[in-house]
Amino acid sequence: MKKIDCNEGNGRKLTIAHFMPWSGMGGVEIATLRLADAIKDSYRNVAFCLEDAVELKESFQKMGIETVTYVPPTPSLRHGARFYKESRRVAKQIKDSGADIVHFSDEKAANHNSLAAFLAGTRNVCHLRVSYPSLEWRQRLCLLPVDSFIFVSKEAKDTFAMSLPERKTRVIYDAVEVPKVDHQASNAEVRREFGIPMESPVVGMVARVSAQKDYFTLATAAVEVLAKHPEAKFFIAGDNSLVDLNRKHYQEVAKRLRELGIEDRFIFTGHRRDVPRLIAAMDICVLCTHREGFPLSILEVMAMGKPVIATSVGGIPEIVIPEVTGYLHGHGNSKELADAINALIENPVKTRALGESARRHVREHYSREGYVADMTRAYEDVMR
Repeated sequence: MKKIDCNEGNGRKLTIAHFMPWSGMGGVEIATLRLADAIKDSYRNVAFCLEDAVELKESFQKMGIETVTYVPPTPSLRHGARFYKESRRVAKQIKDSGADIVHFSDEKAANHNSLAAFLAGTRNVCHLRVSYPSLEWRQRLCLLPVDSFIFVSKEAKDTFAMSLPERKTRVIYDAVEVPKVDHQASNAEVRREFGIPMESPVVGMVARVSAQKDYFTLATAAVEVLAKHPEAKFFIAGDNSLVDLNRKHYQEVAKRLRELGIEDRFIFTGHRRDVPRLIAAMDICVLCTHREGFPLSILEVMAMGKPVIATSVGGIPEIVIPEVTGYLHGHGNSKELADAINALIENPVKTRALGESARRHVREHYSREGYVADMTRAYEDVMR
């Protein structure tokens, strides 16, 4: 089969319209920003954002990427005429943007906008970043116009609720850059900023404070860890105030920590733009969670030479290799989590060895170059 260049015959770059269905800044948004940055030399990118997605729009615009504010149609058979009218409005915006391919950043984006992409006459791709073992019939109906599905992990592909032809599916792992700058100098600065003694072991978690993240299991594990290592600190980097759902859940988490008598051992930074600097102050990184697709936060901490202890759900076992790059623990199993944390606190040599192994693993298997090549093939295939 003849290879199709990412530029059309007239020399114009193909335009990718990234549809963003959320207002906040989470894993989907960060992953899409990285994707747009990775492919910007080969493709023209346009980001379709909600009106109140202020920070997301600013992030795209700082990268030199045009943003379009849109109102997502509400899928409905009962109100089909209204849904069609709303979709026609978004279809016009897609045409006006010059889009050749609509890239839905997750299932929700496709659910609301697949009809609009169909009416606009574009090819479209749906990027599934979490597992969908079940879907309502309405969701299935809205996914029918999708030309190609990209799954963020093998687990997400294997457990997807819809039966799809193999030619319409592929797994593409996300990528991160292994930092060339040594961030270790930030360790002392961050510890001074947050009042953490240099001798205190720091257990870090890079995640928003939301119900999806299993902070209650982490809190229970922390009680056991602090019983053996009372000098330890738990350092949480992620939004706990900007988004209403995160703010409410943070209040529940804080209440639980007070009940356990360990509130003063947890430090919540809130949303930060200097996450690599914060990771430098972490000795061990955890990701305690209920569900995940392929969490970028794990790749980020591994790229900085930190061992990971994470819940064995979703695509996480495809990243974390037990005894090589870190440890896995059962979902909701606070004892396994506490045992793994204690083992690393008590063995600094092994902690460093696992961290270096994690860095090598990211460099060898999750490179930016490989990611760009995979995405290019996906776009070429969908344009055939």
